[in-house]
Parts: sequence; structure tokens; C-alpha cells
Amino acid sequence: MMYRYNETTIRQRRIKFIILILWFCLVLLMVWHHAFWRDEVRALSLVKQSDSILSMIGGLHWEGHPALWYLMLRAAYFVFGEPWVLPMMSVMVGTAAVLLLVLRSPFGWGFIALLVFSKAMLFEYSVMARNYGISMLLLFSLAACYQRYRERNIVLGVLLFLLANTNLHSVLLTGAFLLFWLIDIVGEQGIRRTPAVRIYLLNAGIAVLGVIACVATLRPPFNDIIGGEGVWGGGSLVNKLLWAFFVPEGSVRLILFHHWPAATHLDEIKAVLGSLLVFGSLLGLVRWPAAFLAALMALIALSVFFSVVYSAYYRHAGLFVCFLVTMYWITREQTPRSELPLPAWMQRLVTPVVALGWGMMIFVVALQTVGGIAVAAGAVRDQVPFSRSRDFGMFVRQHPEFQHAIIIADPDVMVEALPYYIDNPTYLTREARFGNADKLTKNARLNLNLADILTTARALHARRGDPILILLAYNLDADQPQVYEEGPAWRTHTTPEEVRSFLASTRLLIRFEPAQSDETYAVYLLE
Repeated sequence: MMYRYNETTIRQRRIKFIILILWFCLVLLMVWHHAFWRDEVRALSLVKQSDSILSMIGGLHWEGHPALWYLMLRAAYFVFGEPWVLPMMSVMVGTAAVLLLVLRSPFGWGFIALLVFSKAMLFEYSVMARNYGISMLLLFSLAACYQRYRERNIVLGVLLFLLANTNLHSVLLTGAFLLFWLIDIVGEQGIRRTPAVRIYLLNAGIAVLGVIACVATLRPPFNDIIGGEGVWGGGSLVNKLLWAFFVPEGSVRLILFHHWPAATHLDEIKAVLGSLLVFGSLLGLVRWPAAFLAALMALIALSVFFSVVYSAYYRHAGLFVCFLVTMYWITREQTPRSELPLPAWMQRLVTPVVALGWGMMIFVVALQTVGGIAVAAGAVRDQVPFSRSRDFGMFVRQHPEFQHAIIIADPDVMVEALPYYIDNPTYLTREARFGNADKLTKNARLNLNLADILTTARALHARRGDPILILLAYNLDADQPQVYEEGPAWRTHTTPEEVRSFLASTRLLIRFEPAQSDETYAVYLLE
């Protein structure tokens, strides 16, 4: 019997090792094909242009993100001094998280395979060079360390401090984990002063310091134009809160249906059925009230945040899945610390309810895997790139006459991805300065017309003498007036006369389109 167990264990480890190698190879393949987008490169630009760590942190007031990812990039760039530290750090973070999952988690290889080949772990938190992969790594670290350090040391507090400084969403997850830890201790030892409570309070204090550091870094929490894409608008606040509490559509839609074609007439049905599925996936935790309540709090808190404060993308909603995995991970490694105070007939229902909840959890994760397979297949087929920034960079490098060209764009944010590929100077028309990271400030020119862009290009050429490349994210219409919008405040107006004047003063060199993002480029040369 012992021999069979060892043989089974060895076979499981081999399968997990194969899963790990396959995941790593797919990630490297996707990194090779990935064209970096402005939100990825912007962080590296801020790191490179800051004179010191303090000045860098001071500049993060405009970013909406705390400092941890920027500090990691700065350390890597200090050592290597090359832009490829951006994908290197992202892949390292994702790999560390997957290693923890494969080597330390109590899950079987089937569930691990579903997780690692999900869109979140295969792309969003490893290939996409953002700070969200750090949240996944820290949550899995908390799961791996919880049993050992629940009543000793400050390891968990330090991890929570770091978690609170990855992104705003993880501040909510930090609070949810503290709630789990508190209920777990109280459920076992009651409400009284014990060494475990003292350790908890110490670590909770460290976590709160992390939240304070996050808030201090982000003050003001958003730039002075975009206070959050979903703030208060578009309906009653009460309705938004009720919807977020009982039908967390923002979380559900992104977690379950992000890879499905849009079908407006099915939105309400998908929201209700998806909410039942996501809430049902929590039922596998009902034997552990601390984990169940913490997961419920995390789901509702994120949903309220997405509905009221800032609208979400898949990378944001996917953090809830990571938190839910963390709760399942911890509870799988322990027996319930106390029996639920339920009548006997309800106690008999607990086991099938837990099994049902676990089944729903598997289904939720499997839906993420569908998206991951689609992303991997797209990389293998060399599908439409995420951004056309790489193609434009290659175009500039292949034309010696443009090696020192000044690049301007409308909207200005279109230049932010370029520093990863080329070193050309870029000029921000709305802020009237050279740079490659917009502040999106109200102190910029919120309304431009095409004549303003042409005037700026001519002035730069007269001052510097270098060629001027103008990038437009939109197609010009010489037949009727147009208004092009970027975000809630930037507008560019054109008239047929301005378009004809612009086209007479420039030469269209090439178009780079389409792209999965909005980063397509029409490239004009000022003549």
C-alpha cells in the first residue's frame, strides 16, 4: 500500500513538472510575440527618468498605482540597464507564483492544470507586464505560509504590507485576508487575549501601515481628469450598490464571459446565472466560516469598487479568483477548527453542499482556461498584435533618415509605448513638452484641432531641424467635421479645410493596423 502511494506521488509530481514546463514554454512564446502596450511601458519610463527613488515615488501621485512594481523595475533596471527587464520581471513574478502553486499547493494536477493555463496565469499575470501578477504571487505566498506563521513571527504581516502596495484592488484583498485570519483565530480560541491574538494584532498593524503607505503614495488617488471611469455616473448610486451586492455583474462578466462574443440581449441572463455560479463557488468553503466570509467580502468589495469607483478589466476581476484559490488552498491544508452550530439534519447537508461548491469552483476556473487556450492559440498563429508599437519601432529602425526624428501623436498617449522599441524624442502636444508619460492633467490643452497639431509640428521642425513624424490614431475625413475623443476630457476637432491643409503639408508613409488595443498608427511625415 505504501509502495502504491509513493508510486502515485511520483507520478503526480511528474505530471505537475510537465505542466510547469509546458506553461513556461507557452509564456516564453507569448512574450516573444507580445507587443508592449503603453500601460506596460509607462512604468519603465517613469523608472528610467527619475533621478532618485524618492522622486520616482513622488511622481506616482498621477499613476493610480502604489510603488512596489516600480521599485522592482527600478532595481532590475539599475542592475541590467536594458528595457527587457520589463518582460523579465513579469515572467519571473508569474513563474514564482506557478512554482508555489505546483510545488506547495494541496491541489491535484488536474485543477492545477486548469489554473496555470487560465488566461490570468498564462497571459495577464505573466506576459502582460503589469503589477497584478505580484498580487497573485503574494496571495499564493500567504496561502503557503499561513499554517506555519499564523501564530508566530511577522511573515504574514510583511506579505500583507506588500500586497497592499501592488494595486488598489489588493488593498481590498488585504482587508479580506485580515478578516479571515481574525475569524479563524476567534473561532478556535474565542474572544480573549492569547498569544495568537497578539501576533495577529502585530501583523494587522503592519498590514495597516502598508495600506497607509499605499494611500500616501496615491494621494491624490487619481489624476485630476480621470477620477475613475465608473464614478457615480450612469445611474442611481443605490441601484449600483444593490446590483453589486446581489448580482456582481462587473466581476461575473469579466471572470466568466470575458472571452465570449458580446450579445447584449443575453447580458441580464448571463449576469444572473453567472452570479449564481460565482456565489456557488464559495459554497465549498462553508465548513470554514472564516474562509467563506472572507471570500464573500472580497467578491462584494471588488464588485462595489468596479461599480462605483473604477470600472474593471479582466486583469482586475481575475484577482478575486486568485483570492478564492488562496482560501481553498488554506482550507484544504487544515481540518475545520470548529463544527458549524447547525441542527443535525443541516449537518448532513454540509458534505454535498461543499462538493457542489467545489464543483462550481472547478467550473469557474475551467472557464478561465478557455480564455487561456484562446490566447495561446493566437500567439501560435501569430494573430493580430496587442499593439502596433513594435511594428512602428521596427519601421523607424529600418529607415536611417528617421533615427533622430521627433515624434508627436494624437492622442499624446500613443507615444508612451514607443520607448521600449526606439529612443527617438517624443513631444506631448497637449502639455507642450518633451516626454513619454502623460499626466492627463487639466492643466493641459483639453481641446485641440488638427491645425494645432500641424502648427506644433512646424514649430518643432523650425526649432530643431529634425524630421517630424506625426502619429494619428484615427483616420482623417476631408468631407465633414469630426470629433475624436480620448478618455473623458480630451477632444480633437477637425474640419474639411484643416484636413486638406494637413494632407497638403504632410505625406502618409504607412498605416499600422489593426491591433487588439487602440494602438494603431497612421504615420505622417511633415514636409
